Amino acid sequence: MSADLLKRQEICGSLWQDGLSGSELLARQTDLVDAFVIERFQASEAVRAAGGGIALIALGGYGRRELHPYSDIDLLLLHDRAAEKKMREAAESILYPLWDAGFEVGHSVRGVKDAVKFAAEDYLFQVALLDARLLIGSESLFQELMALHRKKNIEGRRDKFVRTMLNLRNERRQKHGSHAYLLEPQIKEGRGGLRDMQAMLWTTKAVFGLNGLVDLEDAGIFSPDERLALAAAQDMLVRVRVRLHCLSRRKNDRLFFEYQEEMAADFGCQDGEGMRAVERFMRQIYSSLHTVAATTDLFFEQAQENLGLSSRDSREQELEQGIVARAGSLRLAVTDAALAKQPQLLMRLFYQAGRTGLPAHHRTRQLVSRSLHLVDDAFRSSKRAAKSFIGLLLTENPLPALETMLETGLLTACIPEFFTVESLAQHDLYHIYTVDRHQLQTVAELARLRRTEPELTVAAPQLLCLAALLHDIGKGQHTDHSQRGAELVSGIGQRMGLNSAECQRLAFLVRWHLYLPENALRRDLSDHAFIREAARLIGDTDMLTMLYLLSIADSKATGPSAWSDWKADLLAKLFLKVRACLDAGCTAADALCSKKSEAEGAAWLREQIAALLKPGEEIRMPLAELPADYLTSFSPEEVARHLRLHRDQAALLQQKVLLFPEEQSGSWPLLILCRDRHGLLAKICGVLALHNLSVLAARIFTWPDGTVADALHVKPTAQVAFAEQNWRAVEDDLNRAVNYRLDVGLQLHSKLESLSRKPAIQRLRTDVIIDNAASDQYTVIEVYGGDHLGALYQLTQTLSDFRLSIHHARIATAVEQLIDVFYVSSEDRRKIEDAALLAEIRHALLHILGNS
Repeated sequence: MSADLLKRQEICGSLWQDGLSGSELLARQTDLVDAFVIERFQASEAVRAAGGGIALIALGGYGRRELHPYSDIDLLLLHDRAAEKKMREAAESILYPLWDAGFEVGHSVRGVKDAVKFAAEDYLFQVALLDARLLIGSESLFQELMALHRKKNIEGRRDKFVRTMLNLRNERRQKHGSHAYLLEPQIKEGRGGLRDMQAMLWTTKAVFGLNGLVDLEDAGIFSPDERLALAAAQDMLVRVRVRLHCLSRRKNDRLFFEYQEEMAADFGCQDGEGMRAVERFMRQIYSSLHTVAATTDLFFEQAQENLGLSSRDSREQELEQGIVARAGSLRLAVTDAALAKQPQLLMRLFYQAGRTGLPAHHRTRQLVSRSLHLVDDAFRSSKRAAKSFIGLLLTENPLPALETMLETGLLTACIPEFFTVESLAQHDLYHIYTVDRHQLQTVAELARLRRTEPELTVAAPQLLCLAALLHDIGKGQHTDHSQRGAELVSGIGQRMGLNSAECQRLAFLVRWHLYLPENALRRDLSDHAFIREAARLIGDTDMLTMLYLLSIADSKATGPSAWSDWKADLLAKLFLKVRACLDAGCTAADALCSKKSEAEGAAWLREQIAALLKPGEEIRMPLAELPADYLTSFSPEEVARHLRLHRDQAALLQQKVLLFPEEQSGSWPLLILCRDRHGLLAKICGVLALHNLSVLAARIFTWPDGTVADALHVKPTAQVAFAEQNWRAVEDDLNRAVNYRLDVGLQLHSKLESLSRKPAIQRLRTDVIIDNAASDQYTVIEVYGGDHLGALYQLTQTLSDFRLSIHHARIATAVEQLIDVFYVSSEDRRKIEDAALLAEIRHALLHILGNS
């Protein structure tokens, strides 16, 4: 019988493909289990032997007839005094077959008074009884339990019930996510999940005596449209959760990244209209979560107000005509007819919300949603509305008001271009929010920067705030989103009353919002040609400052993988170098001036380094012979340290590679000193990979005497502390590798064979770009591909095989995406100009990426 039940359960898991609604799917699953459990009860000799009254009761989701394929089965075996002594045997006769069938069963065996007493002490059991359903047994015993439970635990305790429900709801959101826009949403427990829905229905049953959404509509709590939208959202989430259980083959309620593409196909989503199938599917998910979150939030606010649990301060403050603050919230104090004559009040409401920090009252939010028809072209071009909106963006904490604008639909009504990115998923491991929510978060991060970095002022902060809100507006259209976004914001700016010059600067910010972070990670910041080109593109220090602040806010709003101390340091260095160039009037045409400036800078650095050395202190490398690009790549203190190590370790440097690691937050700097030899960087990268260290960046220099001074930044690929890393073993393996006593390639191959390679979750860019114009001195090779252990070794070894010298390297791994930039030259220190050779190099690197 158990095997047959499991077989039927598997069948039920596939019924979703037949187009059944969510409730039908759960009912089918529940019916299967009901039949089995009831049959066990009827066949139990122990039950018959017990005598007296016994009731078998389904609780929780099972009681609601909402049993998912791998959910727990919650049972209560209720008995009277006559059956008490035989209940252990009776319970085992029912439970053992369920356990044998692989079900997780939550159960309790209680008398009526004991069950009611326990419910008073345990809130979860109290709400579970609200869903109690008699499966088989004593009807009178079941009714006695229900009546006593309501009398003792529900009636007269409505306030306590709602407070406890709200506390649990807040705890749940803190644990599983306070937003319905997360990359891997929790379908059951997260904000807008099925638990939010159930919390509302529990409350309506316990507090108001209403059962289900139809009762809520009949009571006037929801409009017909709201009820239908909520029911559709619930149905979508149920079907997703059913399929998720079946794919996971376990109780799993989190829509992990790895399942999303397969589920998109299962739900019939297809690529098209600039949107991938998985993005289309996730958009449906986020829309459903948002509907549940917004509707249940409104319900609980109304419930608190009806029960007198919200602020009882009835004093009213008129903030301006038509907008008042009362009991801790803002309200539109106008009739629908008056609002139709003054639609700008919709925007003034949210400006006041940003200014005061008070939320809009739930009835006011409903009024806003009902009044979106008032937002016409005249409203969108209204100078007063635009002034209010920009005023909101400039407030100290604009995020809550912007979120409410998004939830009510006002934001998209005012900026129709926002519709394309509304609930739009970003299917990568980089972004943790949908595009619309990410842009709001960027505005919030920018507001924090204005507080924490007050010295970074800009002439037109309103343009910067608008750029933060709209920088990804071009996404979801299957084109370069920065270019498309720049085109869109020009029109948006014109509607908001910006003049031509302001529109151009706004469009520039959106067009180039990725320029600084991308190039900080990929370019050699000591390359003066690149710095001059950046200065020429950006044009002035005010625009540079806006791009810098926007870059930080965008990165922080993206997610933890997009921001680190390492990235912050690189971005700050690029900002300062370009600002210095702009302040000096340096442009791409001023190469001669720049070289003179570089020489003057190197001379100044030599003076600073000499001042750090003790009077009469000897060094083995004359300062005058150190290359300018080396000097400008390190601080004077770092160079002085290198020189002292070069002197003190002179004998060892002739024989071996020396490693000097340091512990820092975010990444670990490694200084490697040794004699120069061909293919050195490849061997270094290979050995580091063998020791589970990922290279973030490398600055590679060779002094005139043949000493190599390589500075790398690494991070562990596993959770290993700096002190736990075996640095002596790393140094020993480096020496074995450079002396041909360690076959790095063979060792890495063996290690890769022993590891299970997971397929890439996101679509990765695979390309090799070779550029001879980006640098005055070197050929620049950009490599894009999938990141894996040993990839950097294979790439650098290939470049070595072509007898190329690598002078600088930038390694910017974005989650799974490897982005490596190498500055190379031929053996005679020239750029690689031979077209055939360049094509061969590109082909070889692409071959490595294709096999990775």
